[in-house]
Amino acid sequence: MTEHPSQQRRALKFRAKRTFFRFIRPCLVCTFLLILLSLLAQLFSVVSGGTFFYTVMDVRQFPMSTGIWKADATAMTNLLALLGLERLGDLGGLVFSVRYEDVGQVLVFPVAWRQVVNVAVIQGIVLLVTAPLSYGVLSQYRGFLEGRVRPFRALFGWYADLRLTAKALAVQVILTLWRLLSTLLCLLPGMFCAVAGTIVPNGEIMLLLSSPVLLLGLLAGYYLYVLLLPARYVLARDPVSSVPQAFSKGLSLLAGRHLEYFKLNFSFLPWHIISMLLYGVPDLFVIPYVEMSNFLFLDPPPVPENL
Repeated sequence: MTEHPSQQRRALKFRAKRTFFRFIRPCLVCTFLLILLSLLAQLFSVVSGGTFFYTVMDVRQFPMSTGIWKADATAMTNLLALLGLERLGDLGGLVFSVRYEDVGQVLVFPVAWRQVVNVAVIQGIVLLVTAPLSYGVLSQYRGFLEGRVRPFRALFGWYADLRLTAKALAVQVILTLWRLLSTLLCLLPGMFCAVAGTIVPNGEIMLLLSSPVLLLGLLAGYYLYVLLLPARYVLARDPVSSVPQAFSKGLSLLAGRHLEYFKLNFSFLPWHIISMLLYGVPDLFVIPYVEMSNFLFLDPPPVPENL
């Protein structure tokens, strides 16, 4: 008798939790190192201007209507000065604005040309530093599921071998770009409703509609991202695989199970919310719990023996 998919999900998540508590000490150590490096990378991104920001301004501060505006060096520098990033405005850029007349505020999203270059370079550095460790940690989780603890130095093995470093970086760059593009594409209808609601007369209905449409767009974008996510676990389990092989094998493992895999990853949303509310402390449990559950879901089915 075949188990219901929800029962299978509960069973593999229970196994992941049981494995965590069985190997709790080494699991906490490698997860702590990953979290620490990720926090340092985020701090570096913010301090060095390697991320984009938005702000909400009074209509008197920014008396522009909804639209996309070209800003010269002076205007962009003055605008970014409000965010403490005036040094990035010397080449000018674009400003995206959404004006909410009823509340007298404007949502302003400045994109300076120098900032675009900074973001690309800095995020590349961040991925180069963090990706090898993340795959080293994934390999450790895989070892726990197999009932063994790898040597501590194995965490840094993906740094020592340049071929492994290049593979980890390539897969993470592809996944990052895919998530960005799929999310933006799926958010376009909701963004259109939000913008149109500030332009057309009596656009309150469009503004109200924008929230659920944006939420559906986020879900759709995450679903598309999840389709390529198995490549991470394929590469961590089988480092000799090439980058194209990692993605092709990952897609084949999801054949006929795309929705179930999405449901598995979406089921961790409450844990992620709790972790955010508690300043990321629960991630010491949540990260290995999620990653080992993914490994278990993506394990190839056993080949039946001949009778």
